[in-house]
Amino acid sequence: MKNLPAIVCQLAHAAEAWVVGSAAAPGADLTTVRDFDILVPFSHWVVAAMLIPHDAKPNKFGGWKFTSFGNVIDVWPGDLAWLLTNKASQYAWHVRSGVRVSKITES
Repeated sequence: MKNLPAIVCQLAHAAEAWVVGSAAAPGADLTTVRDFDILVPFSHWVVAAMLIPHDAKPNKFGGWKFTSFGNVIDVWPGDLAWLLTNKASQYAWHVRSGVRVSKITES
């Protein structure tokens, strides 16, 4: 969890959140990723919502986008099934448990 923004760690531990996209890739340099995409299970969204800053703006996934200490954070409610069927997301990382998922898609 070294180099993860504090808010991402808070979401991961308090709300069982998943880091998805390029920041979840094995070997990703977390100091250079463009943004952190965070998927929060519906069952933990109330907890996550309390951690989201009041100046956050709505994002295209039905969640919120904000900046925390120079890091762009996109956080939204969802479930892992949606993530696994979304073509845009190759990787997922459940930070609290250390589980990483990499999708293999067949042509």
